Amino acid sequence: MPGFNWYLHRLRAMNAREIVLRVRQRLREFTDSHRDPDWTSIRLSANTDYPRLPPIEEAPADLLTALRRDADEILAGRWKAFGHLELKVDDPPKWQRDYHAGIDLQTNESAFRLNHRELPAGADIKLVWELSRWQHLTRLALAAYYLHDQTAARKCVEWLQDWVKNNPPFKGWNWTSPLEAGLRLIQFVWIDALLTDQPHDFGLEQELETLRYEILPSHFHYVWRHRSFGSSANNHLIGELTGLLVALARWPNLAIWGSRMDELQGLWETEVINQFAPDGSNREQALNYQLFSWELSAIAWTAVLSKHRSVSSRVEERLARAATYYVTIQREQDRWDYGDGDNATVLPFWENGSDATWEWRTWMHVQNNTSLGFFWNQFRREISIPNRIEPLEISERTTARGDHDWYLFSHAGMAIRSQKDWFLRFDLSALGYGATNAHGHLDVLHLCLWWRGTAIVIDPGTGAYYGDIPLRNWLASREAHNGPALTGSEFPTRLGPFLWSSDHSVPAWRRPEPDGLQAEWFIPTGTIYRKVQEVENGWCVTDDFLPHEETVDGEFTVRWQFAPGAELTRVDERSFRIKRASVIIYVRASADWDTVITEQPGEAQSTPPEGNLVGTVSPRFRSVKKAPSLLLTAQRGYKTCVFSTTFLASAPK
Repeated sequence: MPGFNWYLHRLRAMNAREIVLRVRQRLREFTDSHRDPDWTSIRLSANTDYPRLPPIEEAPADLLTALRRDADEILAGRWKAFGHLELKVDDPPKWQRDYHAGIDLQTNESAFRLNHRELPAGADIKLVWELSRWQHLTRLALAAYYLHDQTAARKCVEWLQDWVKNNPPFKGWNWTSPLEAGLRLIQFVWIDALLTDQPHDFGLEQELETLRYEILPSHFHYVWRHRSFGSSANNHLIGELTGLLVALARWPNLAIWGSRMDELQGLWETEVINQFAPDGSNREQALNYQLFSWELSAIAWTAVLSKHRSVSSRVEERLARAATYYVTIQREQDRWDYGDGDNATVLPFWENGSDATWEWRTWMHVQNNTSLGFFWNQFRREISIPNRIEPLEISERTTARGDHDWYLFSHAGMAIRSQKDWFLRFDLSALGYGATNAHGHLDVLHLCLWWRGTAIVIDPGTGAYYGDIPLRNWLASREAHNGPALTGSEFPTRLGPFLWSSDHSVPAWRRPEPDGLQAEWFIPTGTIYRKVQEVENGWCVTDDFLPHEETVDGEFTVRWQFAPGAELTRVDERSFRIKRASVIIYVRASADWDTVITEQPGEAQSTPPEGNLVGTVSPRFRSVKKAPSLLLTAQRGYKTCVFSTTFLASAPK
């Protein structure tokens, strides 16, 4: 876990203003831990026009079937964290338990004295927080409203009452993050509407009235006073401001415990512009958080519209571009995100939580009557996002044959190419966002490759945040990605959770030939070079490292990490066959590579410092699988070498 060195570098990432705000934050924590406000001092009159519930009679049959399935599973204690990780949960749930690790962390200690980065071995605060994001309770409330399920309604309220009992304001692990409290505000707005609006009468009004006073003022006050700032903002601040906006839209009197709509909207709009670049990309360099931040912003937008207010044209344009970016980058359903990702979504309006990100992509691409469309189409008609978002056709320049060339998102630093049955994503990006580059990976010059919609060469994923530090460090490292990696050296270095020693330069790029893209990345010891060039029936990737001084060891490696389920078979000394699902491609390493090593699952022949993690990939958060890889090693010598790898749709001649 983080030691003195981590905290020292974390301090160095702050400017003078942030340090002053940190001192103020500590004073606020001290104050809030020593007082007991009267949370019932104002009357919470609800604006029942927000949120608007789509009519029951128009609910798609697939949504109703999914709600019935999920309600039965949740009531039986079979929950899924992050949309896919199966957990067996008690009734009522133990809200401060990591069910995945089997460790109960229940405490009534002041949250301001708890450090969520320092949990017992194997426990991860993300597993604790996940249950208390209340998505499962909102899913029960949806089942109650659209299926008239009295049992689901009562169990939802019963579990909320138990949560309040076991998580008093500002005590325990669920009060250690204002983002988590902001997400609970969003869920409770919908739970309250679903269980109180007509035509149903579940007989729960008295219980819900009590819960409003037990939940809303303390959460609103806490999120406002302890919201993220400075180098900690990231997507957290957007989430916190969204929680405040939606709660205020339904209960205007909450403003006394924090701020009014004018100020909140201004802060939210500023963060949208700060965190989404002009090309629509999210500056955190993490594709999962592109969608997460977009959904939060869309929810905030609904709250603003409900008060008959408008957002600035800059924000409208930026969010429209962000949707287009996501539709374009997230091209294949067999998806592998770049950067950090915890599969986070906000409101559980999807049909299947394990495929929620693709449902979002589908809805953005073409408005339809999916489960997401049922809840979001009305909002879409009220804003400037078009009914149909076509992925950018990578048509900055087209060839004489009519094929599309590379499309480069200049701010994101992502170059993509869709050519016949191939799709490529070439990373030319900065490390991350802000002074800490918190969610970035050392993936510059990494290349992902799909053939006929099937992922072949992949980004290794995230794995975990706190529960498995060696895995986390490996999956974020240079060596786990396929950009050329210097032997025994990594720049910049990872210092611990969400912290890097420094930023790195953004690669320079050019098009040396009509169908090629070449990038050069400058680091303190030299220049790393990669060119991706179309060849007949496939692609050729050429790599090199040019040291600044003769004394620098020029050896580098490239690890081509294939997707789980791929079968790697050697054809001859330097040719290989890759079969995954129903597709086959061939890989050939050029003669100048000194060594070409196949690494099969469980039989890795090289070992990173953290342990034998070679071949370990993470298709989903907290999901780990083994997959084959191909390790190429280049040693610099007196002769000119061409270190290339060719990917072909048929066997090489």
